[in-house]
Amino acid sequence: MVDERIAPGPLTALWARLGRPVVSAVATSAAGLVVIQFIVLVVWGTDTSSAAGPDDAARVGADLWLLAHGATIHLSAGSVDFLPVGLAVLPLLAATTAGHRRAAGNVERLPASARGRRPRGPRPEQSGQPGEPAQPGHPTQPAGPAQTGRLSRAEIPPPWRAVIRDVALVAGTQTVFVLVIALIVSTPAARPDVFTVVVGALAFSLSGAVIGVLSGYGALRSAWRALPASVRVPATAALTAFTSMLAAAAFGVALVLAATLPEIAATDRGLGAGVVGGVGLAAIQLAILPNLVLWALAYTLGPGFAVGGGFVRPAEVQSGLFPDLPVFAALPPGPLPRPGWLVLAVVPLIAGTMLALSVRRGMVGTPHRDRLRTTLVAAGVGGLLLMVVTQLSAGRLGSGSARFGPSGWLVGLAAAAELAAVAVVVSGVAELASRRAGQPFEVGSVRTASLKRRLQSSSSASERATRRHS
Repeated sequence: MVDERIAPGPLTALWARLGRPVVSAVATSAAGLVVIQFIVLVVWGTDTSSAAGPDDAARVGADLWLLAHGATIHLSAGSVDFLPVGLAVLPLLAATTAGHRRAAGNVERLPASARGRRPRGPRPEQSGQPGEPAQPGHPTQPAGPAQTGRLSRAEIPPPWRAVIRDVALVAGTQTVFVLVIALIVSTPAARPDVFTVVVGALAFSLSGAVIGVLSGYGALRSAWRALPASVRVPATAALTAFTSMLAAAAFGVALVLAATLPEIAATDRGLGAGVVGGVGLAAIQLAILPNLVLWALAYTLGPGFAVGGGFVRPAEVQSGLFPDLPVFAALPPGPLPRPGWLVLAVVPLIAGTMLALSVRRGMVGTPHRDRLRTTLVAAGVGGLLLMVVTQLSAGRLGSGSARFGPSGWLVGLAAAAELAAVAVVVSGVAELASRRAGQPFEVGSVRTASLKRRLQSSSSASERATRRHS
């Protein structure tokens, strides 16, 4: 029988291999630009008192999109390199989506042993393993090589060549697209810095593309387990401490915003922005809300943060120039009272405890000296992570002296020192408790060992009483 299927031509193959992924990467990156432009144009179109034209409004939207990629915009009054962390989710999501689509489209073309995911077919318990009875409702089948040699997803190595190729394609395409947009909207009044545009766009697109491509190939878990334990354990502990500190800081910011809601509302009414202007202000404040959470974490750890020539620290507050945003009315007006310092100490205490317990959970059965060394490494990694994110949350708005946000290296040093101090103490207490209990420390092991000792003491007392009566 003659096969009537026609082989795809060279143009069709080129489109499927290169054209379609490039268009998909550009489309996902452009979606964030469209969202920001839509919000800016709606606010501009309903503001009857604005003297700016549609070109100016479109340029402002493009500049906000470039700022979300970590770019620096040079204005006549100064430079703006402030990264709205809430908007930075857009380029990360775009790169992750494009990478996942690219990998998911290629995964079926790879051999089954290189797809990084569990092959399809009946489960081992349903395929009639030798020496085991067949499951009810499932016929017994001979165990062939494809069934006995089946690997789980975590055991299959990721297709590294395909991963590198797809990551490079997505990251390179989106970086070029961001650079093209920056060159198009560049004017003498607002000129994007080309170097920061390329570096920022490449950093965001690479990070998102790696996650998306590995997820598309089903190789996230196997890639993580391919790392040595000396890397995975401190990285896991550092991420645990980091997320716990972020959660505590976010909870604190929510409480402060709720307590200062009358002041925020009064500032908003004083601006007289109207309904549409209020929507624009709310969108901007939501975009910088993650920045405020990171600033609150810097305040909790001690170094504080700068506010337009001034600074805010637990021990001292010096007022500076604030943007016309109502949320800045929630900043503390003066130094924190001494009893409030005990509340701030709860954050590193919780984070350090989580770090120590995470290290002990990942290194069960190892000597205490090795766990202590890993604990110190994890504290350093946690400090480094905080240094990076807090530095990204800070920047300039206009003139060179109007800097907002914390100093990354100060926050990183403070976080590493506080995490290490708390984690070492918790690890020592846990080690002492485990030695007294006579077994390795795990969550709930001290209580279990204490209950066993009580039962043993009560049984021995009953035996002695029985012998005396007998």
